[in-house]
Amino acid sequence: MSNQVASVPSLRVDALTKRFGLRTIFNGISFELELGDTLAVTGRNGSGKSTLMKILANVAEKTSGTVEWLGGDGGVIDGDDLHRHIGFVAPYLQLYTEFSGWEHVRLMQEMRGMELDEGYALDLFERFGLAHRRHDRIGAYSSGMAQRAKFICAIIHHPSILLLDEPMSNLDTQGIAAVKELLAADAVSRTTLIATNEEEDIRLCTKLISVEGRSGQV
Repeated sequence: MSNQVASVPSLRVDALTKRFGLRTIFNGISFELELGDTLAVTGRNGSGKSTLMKILANVAEKTSGTVEWLGGDGGVIDGDDLHRHIGFVAPYLQLYTEFSGWEHVRLMQEMRGMELDEGYALDLFERFGLAHRRHDRIGAYSSGMAQRAKFICAIIHHPSILLLDEPMSNLDTQGIAAVKELLAADAVSRTTLIATNEEEDIRLCTKLISVEGRSGQV
């Protein structure tokens, strides 16, 4: 059964194009990923890495082309239900600073229509070194602490899809180690995309695609 599931592409992107007015950000991007793949999305600053990630997360509109996220049975995941399957971390995603870290995680689960697993949540706060600050307002967190909190919010629901845009930004050594541990854990049951130009991040991936036209195995 596991071989059958792994053979089904979990993401199909075909001829994906994005334009802002007369400016083409990227044109004709196509690739497929299977469950367990970790893809590095590379390209120069301003070349469209973040735009691509937003489109894949269903929070930005494409100009043309198709994006299909597939479930384990091969059926297409409806866009309105994608938030229950996806975890997204990016520097431009903002947290509600008036909530504590713990309240924010609970809120995210409520927005997904899912119950909070408090034991798992506490384990994540401990893993990311925030257990002792989980009841403090996020507004009192440092930028690195806020970045770690974003990871907790992104994976609290055990997503099968993980989109990470410049994931190591603002992280110290402990935070980077926690992220690497996260990426290694249960990687075969998840599809992961990392937008980055950092060689250390790229080495964590099994495949690579550039929004400027280069793709292949890492």
